[in-house]
Amino acid sequence: MLRRCFLFLSLFAASLTMSAQEEQLDSAYLAQIDSILVEYERQKKQEEVEKVIRQYEELKLKKEMSFKTDGTLALARGLLLTWTDHHFINHPAQFERKGDGRNWAAYAVGGMPLVANWALKAAGVESRSKWERMLTANAMALGISFGATEILKQTVREARPDQTDLHSFSSGHASFAFVSATVLSREYGYISPWVTVGSYATATTTQLFRIKHNKHWMNDLYVGAGIGAISTNLGYFLTDKIFGAEYINKPEVRRRDVMRLMQFNEQPSGFTFVVGTEIGDRKIRFDDATLKTGAAISAGAELSWFATSSVAVELLTRVVDAQVKAFGTDNTFTGGHLDLYHFDAAAKLSTPLNLGQRMGTRFFAGVRVMDGDRLTDGTKTYTIPNETKFELGLGVVYECIDTNNYAWGFTADYYHTFSHYMKNRYSISSVWKILF
Repeated sequence: MLRRCFLFLSLFAASLTMSAQEEQLDSAYLAQIDSILVEYERQKKQEEVEKVIRQYEELKLKKEMSFKTDGTLALARGLLLTWTDHHFINHPAQFERKGDGRNWAAYAVGGMPLVANWALKAAGVESRSKWERMLTANAMALGISFGATEILKQTVREARPDQTDLHSFSSGHASFAFVSATVLSREYGYISPWVTVGSYATATTTQLFRIKHNKHWMNDLYVGAGIGAISTNLGYFLTDKIFGAEYINKPEVRRRDVMRLMQFNEQPSGFTFVVGTEIGDRKIRFDDATLKTGAAISAGAELSWFATSSVAVELLTRVVDAQVKAFGTDNTFTGGHLDLYHFDAAAKLSTPLNLGQRMGTRFFAGVRVMDGDRLTDGTKTYTIPNETKFELGLGVVYECIDTNNYAWGFTADYYHTFSHYMKNRYSISSVWKILF
């Protein structure tokens, strides 16, 4: 406003002297008037730009303070598996005992993002929230998560795979790990998309530890993950309601964010972290029994390179862990694990749906490596062999750019392996993608 007053006063003063200097209306004087008008237009445009930026930042702050639904998909997946796999879960089998139920090493891995969050804050790195706000949100997230998992453990009383106790449902380790990951993503995800992807990769590692140590079923892990993420988002939402706009660092418009959005629509080459569930053929038949697997947890990575805005080539990897039990026998056999490893190359066709969203389909081919196991009742043994077989597949991919400028979405893939063992498999996965 002061700048505008100054400009108008300059023009007014020039007009007052014009009558006394009419004979001096030469090109130099007109150039002076023109420069004043140019400066006025420049400042006017700058003020308009600043107004648009302020409005956009206010919208970003409003979105940041709204309730985020992260975790609902994992929770729904876990509840669905609780229903579809109840026959497998309730079938008797004694899995090997590997340590006690607490497994503090898994807690340590799951808590790494939370420790990193507090360490960054203590080092003075600017985060989403000031100390008062962050500690309140973190305390709420941990309290809600711990309370929900303990209520379920004491109410459901589901036996662990190794039969050590009746506290399998739901996974406290997974819940804590996803609280930890979601906190770090909420506070420092703006720095780099690697922060969010790395934190959720750590949480998924905790899930894999728990299933490999025979402490949980698949549904326990997904329900726990959903509770952890939802509890954190609920904790932040309630904290935002309490504090309002105080003690929060408002999001800023950055040029790199705009450029990344443009890149996502033009050529979104990048690295993708994947975690999901693999289902499909689950039976391995023997003469007198059938070995069955539950729904399997899968995790992996993808590298994609776009030759054009729509055509890409990809390298895909997956590691899959499925628990195995023996059915159709009078004796109780030990439980086991079936590990599958997928290594594939894909051709993908992807097209933008609108600004910030893409949908695509892909065809892939590669090999599946199966690491078998042995199930025994002490006298008889069933052996699942190791093998490496050629496979083909087809899938669909949906991706959406996030405010922290990683892309999230899902994949649904079908695998056909040229093997006698579980040759038709389906994978449904969540993805987090970092653009190159």
